[in-house]
Amino acid sequence: MKYRISFFVLFCFSLPLLSEEKPVYLAAMAKKDITGPSVGVMFWGYAREDQTGLGIHTRQFARSLVVRDISSKKLLAYVTAEVGGIPFEIQRDVVKRLQTELDPTFNYGNVLINASHTHSGPAGHFHYSEVSFYSKEFYSDSYAVLRDGIYESIKEAYLKMKPAELTVGKTIVNEAGVNRSLSAYLANPETERKSYSDNIDREMLQLTVSVSGVPIGFVNWYGVHPTNITFDNRLISSDNKGIASLLAEAEAKKQGLNEYVAIFAQANEGDVSPNLNLNNTGPGKDIYDSSFIIGKRQFIASQQILKSEGKRLSVGLVYTQRFIDMSKHPVSSEFSGTGKAETTCPSAYGYSFAAGSTEEGGGHWLFHEGMTNKNRRFYIDWIAKFMLQSPSDELRECQNPKAVLFPMGETKPIPSLPQILPYGLAMLGELAILVLPHEVTTMSSRRLKNEVRSVLKDKTTEIVLSGLTNDFSGYITTPEEYSTQNYEGGHTLHGPQSLNALRQEFHKMSVELKDGAPATPQTIRPLDLSDRIHPLKIPFADVVSNKPQSVIQPSSESYKKGEVVSCRVAAANPNVGYSKVPSYLWVEKLENASWKPVRSDADYDTKFFYQKRGIWARAEESLDLVWETSQETKPGEYRLVHEGLYLGSDGKKSNYRIECPSFRITEPGI
Repeated sequence: MKYRISFFVLFCFSLPLLSEEKPVYLAAMAKKDITGPSVGVMFWGYAREDQTGLGIHTRQFARSLVVRDISSKKLLAYVTAEVGGIPFEIQRDVVKRLQTELDPTFNYGNVLINASHTHSGPAGHFHYSEVSFYSKEFYSDSYAVLRDGIYESIKEAYLKMKPAELTVGKTIVNEAGVNRSLSAYLANPETERKSYSDNIDREMLQLTVSVSGVPIGFVNWYGVHPTNITFDNRLISSDNKGIASLLAEAEAKKQGLNEYVAIFAQANEGDVSPNLNLNNTGPGKDIYDSSFIIGKRQFIASQQILKSEGKRLSVGLVYTQRFIDMSKHPVSSEFSGTGKAETTCPSAYGYSFAAGSTEEGGGHWLFHEGMTNKNRRFYIDWIAKFMLQSPSDELRECQNPKAVLFPMGETKPIPSLPQILPYGLAMLGELAILVLPHEVTTMSSRRLKNEVRSVLKDKTTEIVLSGLTNDFSGYITTPEEYSTQNYEGGHTLHGPQSLNALRQEFHKMSVELKDGAPATPQTIRPLDLSDRIHPLKIPFADVVSNKPQSVIQPSSESYKKGEVVSCRVAAANPNVGYSKVPSYLWVEKLENASWKPVRSDADYDTKFFYQKRGIWARAEESLDLVWETSQETKPGEYRLVHEGLYLGSDGKKSNYRIECPSFRITEPGI
């Protein structure tokens, strides 16, 4: 009898194992540091030459997911890098290295490199830099750090893939974004607008990856600009999306998941601002507080999805990809909306591009949003002619009603911006991922998704748009939004037919995936500008100094929880140590008679500011080390520490370390 009971118990415990589906995928995730030089390099995003780095708020990372379909052996790598934009050259170099060193089945269609679009990261990694408003410099060293960090994150994930379960979940994110271009959105047909409950997409979609029933990370898509940290900022920062990642990874670490990777990817953020006051502020007391609040709201929503059951993906993996010459791409009458065949245009910036987004702080005082051909000024055209060149009449007509300022696609001997751009469509199970190098507005995204959905029908249950992926080429607006020439329309580079051209091409790619047809043969490739760039050395990387040793302004002896700790120390320029210093700032806690690091300059509650005071031989170089404690900070004894490299007169770079005096953190009221 006891044997029968034992068999019955064993059988009952075995039922869940017998009922489990066989794994469809192998998967793994990884992240690598890609932080740029922290001093003296113009930031990418606001196109302001006076916004150069002076330190670090948070470090920059590349986070990767690699998936293999067990049945077909097909691969997919999805990466989000905490930079403003990813040039195609990065994808080209990463794919080439993956093919030669890791797996020949990696290609342009299955390596998707997304930019988080932070506006607080150093520029200098775009090959199109000679005539650029985002940065005219190219730094080969920081380009290599970005390229290699992305490659290494993909490689690490690839090498540790295990049988995994992929699930998709969704939720609504409240108060994390607002439509900053409402007048343009309202230009869309009323009947179309009424079919949606809001003027932005508040839905967050998340792909969660679990191994042996334990989550190892996720990819999360929600469209909002990382512009809480504005053009007044001089510190490298991953802004709200980076903070969301740090919060999610810290939460996982509390549960013992030390290698957890949380990707907050960029989606259709084209007209969505995180500055809820619509005047370049909010919702916090300052720019850093605002970035934390918006980041935390995305983090909280992602946790809600993690706690829900989710839908398991179980179909497989397919993808297709193509390069399109957007300077002259034909648009059939079926998609043009005009009843006749049309074409896209060579890229051009409009007057309203120079105006910037009013709600995000605006741009040049000569311009304002809404400027069209009717608002052209002869003196502006004259200045623009001497800065670059005058646009052709054909370009003005093609781009109408945009008042063309700079004809980037007409410059000789080559265009000043890429004209041949990468697009793709991937299906991971029932999840369809639209791949574009643009900032796509809310309604543009809806039309593109509807186009894909109309073809794939029940083959896909969820669709996301991965913007700013594999290159950067301005905005995509609807023709109606384009006609208003708000900032987004002025920055829609290839004219009013841009969205319709992409609807047409995503329709074709959807048919390819649905029918299993071969991809359209590739007859064009983006230009290779490797022999045209003029690499510069990282500024201040070779500044000679004595070994820094002194504490200039020590921290206080004690602080209450929630207070700000600071200490000023002598320092070499941080760029001397680029990219060999893993952290310039550590917070250490005394535990069992030894000091243990508990925070670093990768955390959102630390900052360091570099300063140089005085002139010539009397100049004093220093770092202000800052730690903003919170109510969660544990009482105890701590100290701030600075580490770096200095270049001696003997030409050798050497390590140095300065420890600030220790201090105590106490409970309020003690």
